[in-house]
Amino acid sequence: MSNISQSKVPLPKEVNRELVASLVPHSQLLNSPELTTNGKFSESNVSSMAVNWAKKYYTTVGAHEQRQLKTRGNQQLQEFEGNRARTVDKLTDTLKVASDIAWGKVQTLLGQDIERHAISPDLINPSQITADARKLYAKAIDAYAEEESPSRLSVVVGRDIIELRSKYSQADPLVLGFVTMEFHYLSQFLLESLSQTEQLQLVPYFKIIDDYLHIPFGEIQAVAGNHDRNSKALIAVQHLLQNTTQIASIVYDRVSSQHQGYRSSSGYLTDTMVKLSSIRDVEIFQSYLCLCALEGSIRPVQQELFPLCVMLYPRLHVSWKLVQDMLLVLLWEIHDRLAPEDVMVFLPYLRTLTEMFSDEVFQN
Repeated sequence: MSNISQSKVPLPKEVNRELVASLVPHSQLLNSPELTTNGKFSESNVSSMAVNWAKKYYTTVGAHEQRQLKTRGNQQLQEFEGNRARTVDKLTDTLKVASDIAWGKVQTLLGQDIERHAISPDLINPSQITADARKLYAKAIDAYAEEESPSRLSVVVGRDIIELRSKYSQADPLVLGFVTMEFHYLSQFLLESLSQTEQLQLVPYFKIIDDYLHIPFGEIQAVAGNHDRNSKALIAVQHLLQNTTQIASIVYDRVSSQHQGYRSSSGYLTDTMVKLSSIRDVEIFQSYLCLCALEGSIRPVQQELFPLCVMLYPRLHVSWKLVQDMLLVLLWEIHDRLAPEDVMVFLPYLRTLTEMFSDEVFQN
């Protein structure tokens, strides 16, 4: 998780509202899943569940692309399409050096945290991390070069990113902090090499990688497969995942109004890319609540989410007050939006999460 955002890349003001409305992922992973005869999910049904979600994601991003095409003049579009090969060459030439520069920034930002958080240095393999990042961004660039839609990219790289995320988190969840920051800085450098028109075209491709890397889609699918179809936790998670984006957007609006003029190292809360990443961060917290409910344990927060926040947020100048206000608004939004029986499933974990990020913990 890389913060209530990172990229400082400016985007044309006229597309800001559309980007925010259209590019936030719709995490309806568990909607109307198929069941086996014994009342539990089989591996194939969990896979089918992921396919259903991918279809919805595909439809959402595809609709965004159609709106972009309608609002862009034909002449501008033709001129841009003629420059696609040049854009691809530029990105390809930049990829290797950008990944190395990005890792230098990661080391500067988090180098001290290896000892501070007792991370085994052997788990931080710069050449492997940068190679993984280059591989996935190369796939994004290839998809763009071949005029594949961004939504198609989610099908091509989704499983790869889920496996990559699992590989690093199983070794030590804090290694994910180094990985996500490498991906973030690489994305930032690639976008900064482009014009604003080119940035507008590439942001949806890069954001798909960002979403899959930060949100534990794979873990949610796997744990859901262990539940009976009448499981209260599973039903509650289904209902929350159908509302995560809308809830996250409302939480962002309310918290940003409470913190007008707030700025982290990524920029102001009202900046377009900061807003997108802020909404995604609220979705991340909701996804970990889902994992807790499905596991019946606070373990996902204790072992992964909280340590990552403790490592990254201070480095990125994100205040604990901002996080505390976000969690408070999130609690009430879930309370108001879900049925009482669903709220009761999440309430113990919401309370614990709020207490873990309270002043009592961070007073020193």
